[in-house]
Amino acid sequence: MKKSKLLKKLFSILTLTTIISTSLFGCGTSSTSSTTTSSKETASSDSSSDKLFEVDAYGELDPQVSAQQIIADKLGYFKEEGLKVNNKLMTGPDQNAPLVASGTASICFGSIYNNIAVAANGVKVKVLAPLANAAGTQSVVARPGLNLTSAKDLEGKKIGMTSGAGVLIAIRNMCNELGVDINKINFVNLQASEQLSALEKGDIDAMAVWEPWVGKAQAIGGKLLFSGTTSNLPEKQGNVHWIDFYMTVQATESFYNQHPKELKSFLSALNKATKYINENPEDSAKIIATEINIDPKDCLRIMKNNVYSMKFDDQFVSGTNAMANFMLDMKNINSVPDFSQYTDTKILSSLDPSLVTAK
Repeated sequence: MKKSKLLKKLFSILTLTTIISTSLFGCGTSSTSSTTTSSKETASSDSSSDKLFEVDAYGELDPQVSAQQIIADKLGYFKEEGLKVNNKLMTGPDQNAPLVASGTASICFGSIYNNIAVAANGVKVKVLAPLANAAGTQSVVARPGLNLTSAKDLEGKKIGMTSGAGVLIAIRNMCNELGVDINKINFVNLQASEQLSALEKGDIDAMAVWEPWVGKAQAIGGKLLFSGTTSNLPEKQGNVHWIDFYMTVQATESFYNQHPKELKSFLSALNKATKYINENPEDSAKIIATEINIDPKDCLRIMKNNVYSMKFDDQFVSGTNAMANFMLDMKNINSVPDFSQYTDTKILSSLDPSLVTAK
């Protein structure tokens, strides 16, 4: 019986990792480093360090996923809250998935896509707060020289996109609003790096990607047609709302039950970091860029397309449910998990009631 349960758990972890590694989450800026860990405080260097509550926090080498995590560490906000947080930054969500599924990653930063995936696979987690809406980085970029007289000109064109990519939500909403027949668009299943090469060669007319690939495509002469928040299409110029793509912080259910006080302190540090990022975007980008080893200008460009906020509002709820239904439609999950079962507002509300406005 015990052996059967163990095999079942291992199978679930492998399945979850496969889902995450083969699906697009709309984030990730580097694949050159495997893990970075923040400098640890020791009793020898700080006599008060042994009084701090120590915990590992898993994130990603990404200014969308782990911006607040990095700032809270580097500016000492965690320590101010009585915490000794060991940041472990991975190259992507596929590395964190098995750690979350096994319960190793008590605290983990990632996209709402990741949260839904683990919850749908029966992993007991609690999303504590949203951190950023990365809708502005979910984009469609045209090849150099492609001229459109209207959005309908995309019918018959080839668009490179990873199968099941979240950016497809934005494309669907664009098509619905502007009367484009999505069934007449030729989607070519390509990974982001393959899309960039195909775009440069002219093998595809556009690519549907996320940062940093949006910037890379523009660097070779590509034109941003639209993102989840902005449209440059002929008949639609300016702000749009075609997708929500949230980054969040979550805890395992067991850690949540055992350490509510410490999690409140953890969220308090992240809240300070969120305010700092919004008030000091350039300095924040420099700090984060140094930690994840990317160009500060690229980091700032990416961050400017994100909305950093911990507001647990109706938009967060509706955006999460839309993502879950999309994942079900793409057959990335077998059923939509109950939103109330994998999210929590009690701790965030106790920190600042104004941050929780969802009905």
